Amino acid sequence: MRQVSETHRAICKPKSPPKGAFWRLGRFHFLFAPILALVSLVLATPLRADTISGTVKDPSGAVVIGARIELTGGNLSQPLLLTSDESGRFVAANLSAGKYSLRVAKEGFADLVTTVDLQGTADVALKLTITAQQTSITVNEKSTASANSDAVYRQLRNDGLSDTFRCENFTLPMDVGTFELKSGTITLLGPVNKFETGAVFVGRGHFTLKPLATLDTNEMVRRAGSPTAEEDFTEVVFRFSPDQFSQFTAVLGTRADTPTEASSAFEHWKERVRHRHDLPEGLTQAFLESEMIDNVDADVLAAIYNPKHPPFFNAYMHGSPHKDLRFFLRMRGGAVPQIDSPEEVALINCNGGGMDDGIWYSQHLKSELQAHTASSQQDKRLFATRRYDIETVIAKNDHLFSRATITFEPLVAGERVLKFALLPTLRVTRVSGEGGQDLHFIQENRKEDGSFYAVLDEAPSMGQAHSITVEYGGDKVLSNAGSGSYYIGARESWYPNLNGFGEKALYDLTFKVPPSNVLISVGKLEGQHTEAGFAVTHWVTPVPIAVAGFNYGQYKKIDFPDTITHYEISGYYLADLPDSLRRFESGALGGMAPGAMTKYALDQARAQMQVCTLYFGKGPYDNIYITEQPNFNFGQSWPNLVYLPISAYIDSTQRWMLFGHIDSKFTGFVQEVTPHEVAHQWFGHGAGWASYHDQWLSEGFAEFAAALFLQQAVGPKWQKDYSEFWERQRARILEKNSFGVSPNDAGPLWLGIRLISPRSERAYQGVTYSKGAYVLSMLRSLMRADIGSGGDPDQAFIDMMHDFMERHRDTPASTESFKAVAEKHMTKKMDLQQNGRLDWFFREWVWGTQVPRYSFKYELQPAEGGKFKVQAEITQSEVDENFAMFVPIFADFGDGMVRLTQVGIAGNSTKTYNFVLDRKPKKVALNVYKEILER
Repeated sequence: MRQVSETHRAICKPKSPPKGAFWRLGRFHFLFAPILALVSLVLATPLRADTISGTVKDPSGAVVIGARIELTGGNLSQPLLLTSDESGRFVAANLSAGKYSLRVAKEGFADLVTTVDLQGTADVALKLTITAQQTSITVNEKSTASANSDAVYRQLRNDGLSDTFRCENFTLPMDVGTFELKSGTITLLGPVNKFETGAVFVGRGHFTLKPLATLDTNEMVRRAGSPTAEEDFTEVVFRFSPDQFSQFTAVLGTRADTPTEASSAFEHWKERVRHRHDLPEGLTQAFLESEMIDNVDADVLAAIYNPKHPPFFNAYMHGSPHKDLRFFLRMRGGAVPQIDSPEEVALINCNGGGMDDGIWYSQHLKSELQAHTASSQQDKRLFATRRYDIETVIAKNDHLFSRATITFEPLVAGERVLKFALLPTLRVTRVSGEGGQDLHFIQENRKEDGSFYAVLDEAPSMGQAHSITVEYGGDKVLSNAGSGSYYIGARESWYPNLNGFGEKALYDLTFKVPPSNVLISVGKLEGQHTEAGFAVTHWVTPVPIAVAGFNYGQYKKIDFPDTITHYEISGYYLADLPDSLRRFESGALGGMAPGAMTKYALDQARAQMQVCTLYFGKGPYDNIYITEQPNFNFGQSWPNLVYLPISAYIDSTQRWMLFGHIDSKFTGFVQEVTPHEVAHQWFGHGAGWASYHDQWLSEGFAEFAAALFLQQAVGPKWQKDYSEFWERQRARILEKNSFGVSPNDAGPLWLGIRLISPRSERAYQGVTYSKGAYVLSMLRSLMRADIGSGGDPDQAFIDMMHDFMERHRDTPASTESFKAVAEKHMTKKMDLQQNGRLDWFFREWVWGTQVPRYSFKYELQPAEGGKFKVQAEITQSEVDENFAMFVPIFADFGDGMVRLTQVGIAGNSTKTYNFVLDRKPKKVALNVYKEILER
């Protein structure tokens, strides 16, 4: 995803962070900022005078959540659909005076119909009655399964303290971490199904975490100020899978009275882990309290129901100086599943907006590191998704109602609990099994640990496909931007998403929407018709994809042929401006021509599709939809569906009138956004990434592809835009912020989203996007054939990239797997260590932070036969003695700069090179187009 930084730019994966907006502070700016804007827009809308609201309750007076309210009559041309929220409330605003009919439906209750004669406002109390059929039969547990009602889960949720024991001088080693319980008491939680699942220590204790790898040690120094994490604590809450209780048996000494501090510690723990902030105060809150927020009780439930569940051990420390330090060891799913990583061990300092807030440590098991078996490509899933069949209705009030059937296969025997990412405002009303039977599910209040879990009646058979169906509805997926345009908020979590970008599955999607709007989805349009006043479209993905999404609004369509590559390209644009830009309609944007600018965007998309096909191979999809969105400063790419910002549809004159000056950085963003997002069809969707360490293979490669577009697709006068592109990237990497920290100072490319900290908010974008692009550019430069070699000088690079794409169409790419492909295609000159490996290059540019400075001078002298001798002197500085690089030399013979050769240099040194030219150059220069990163 491309998004403008503080001056206008940033990105996603999405997860995007912003995985879309994932990633806050960094992902904050590209994912979270638009979401927060949506929230503020929604909250700022006042209720008008003509409003019907109410509360739905059951016969006992308890509120009813998830009731379906259908409002007809008045001036409504079609029914208005609502859902009662966590407090049983609903609101229908912006109505005209008149008579309305309300029908309230909820499974297990009789439908209630009432009328309202609306003259201003009306607040109605709606009390449902139990259906007659239910009162005449015997009800068993399965037929009444509903949210949070599983009996074992209720025990876990309501669990309290049990026996207390004295604890003295006990050491508990956990991978690279060590807990010392010096003096105090340890109080067990009450057993659940005879299993011990937690304990509370109060007293004097100390925690130490000592990283093994140099890179992790350096990161610990940046985060904690020392090479090891050292923390004195007075309270620790431990939660673990039942098999981990044996770790504590040796510590249980004589019985003791339960101290009040233990009860207080447990209650404070529940307040911390069960509470979800509407607006995260820092990076860790943004991660840990996302739509994948941990419901610890649901996680423990999975381990109780499966005695062979992969073990986990969580410790929540209250100490000095850190009040909420968390240590996680999870053998499956990742220590921090919210960042898409198989790493099993993590240490997180949860300090809101504090300067030391962040993920201090995330790594594979010590045993894997020592055995050199750690890999980002480890499969840590519990279930593999095979297929999603989703039917979605978008009501006139922009609420979404869906039924999703998820087909999956278990990867671990005995598992019964599935965890999904689902926007918390989308409330699940029913989960059913393959036979239609009700299943238990878990979804706490959206302001609490409200992740969605489904609980199977029994463990599914291994090696077979199974399915469940989820019914849900709610708001906040769409927000009306005005004039027929909509902000799409939950782009990854508008449906129950089992494994996020970590896998690919088939999708069969049916949408029913008001006929005034158009919906464009991933996949291919297989059919469309009208039904009960709705426009119905049916979309199917021909191949498995990682994520499904859609765009929505009053779109007009343009088809754009591609006679070279034969991709089917279509553009969708909005005829009118969104409300946020309406004030410029009679001024700067008065002459806006969206149809013509759409053709320009489509021409760019087509050219980039051709460039990418040449350099990277056939694209993964035969068709692509280029769609406008009302968001001004970020773009995003889903499989065969691209969201371009409305700014891409505004020409340079209009931008000048809009800003009052020429904004070169924003001009750069507009130049880059279309080719960057189109390139994501290859990088990110064609070839995915294995973990957050490897997301640069998506964002950095797409950014490189934008440079390739500027060089290959804009005509003979490409040099200026191309050079300025790389200069922008260099500045994004090396410019220091108000703390005196540049993105490159924050850490190596391999750290990905973890580069973000309060002192380096822009580090993720600057390094993952820009330095990631530079890594691929430098490999291209290293592999490029010298002048006079014959053939395409980029052929070795092209072969490498084709090979990379083919190898990773079905397997997510890791940094290591890309390195292996690069080593297969590297030239002899690149084999500096004479071992067939590129360790030196990746150590410098992917796992390191050194950036050299170069100086260059030359003398030109006549030589025999009318030729000219060049004596060039190159100095490399500000690196260590082992740093080596090849730098290209160019000459201008009157028709622009031509690359002559590349020369190698190591350490802080000066080298002299002599070579002969057959004609006199006007100028000789080093690294003319800034394709090699330098200070």
